Amino acid sequence: MTTQTRAAQVGRILLFGLGAGLGTAALCVLINALLAGGLTRAGAATALGWGGLILTFLAGAIIYSQNGQRQIETGMRARLGEAYRAPGLPWAQILTALIGGGVLFLGQFALIR
Repeated sequence: MTTQTRAAQVGRILLFGLGAGLGTAALCVLINALLAGGLTRAGAATALGWGGLILTFLAGAIIYSQNGQRQIETGMRARLGEAYRAPGLPWAQILTALIGGGVLFLGQFALIR
């Protein structure tokens, strides 16, 4: 494991978020073009909106599953009489999904205007 400065870690999260957004955008626009029988500006904007929604829900699912896992682990440790400090949220994964969703929503906004 290598150590990173805070700026390098933030840059890495931004880069991965941008990659997730662009990859999801390409996939959603391709699926929309195949299903609609062609690519239109309105169709691409709709596809980007759906992709942004999917990535936003992904971030929520990560948070939800982490909280559920934390509750289960805390309950199991409490039965054994052990103190337990629950791990924090995986912010890198959450922010990556949210940044990707933001990229898609910005793309949708640009296509609508």
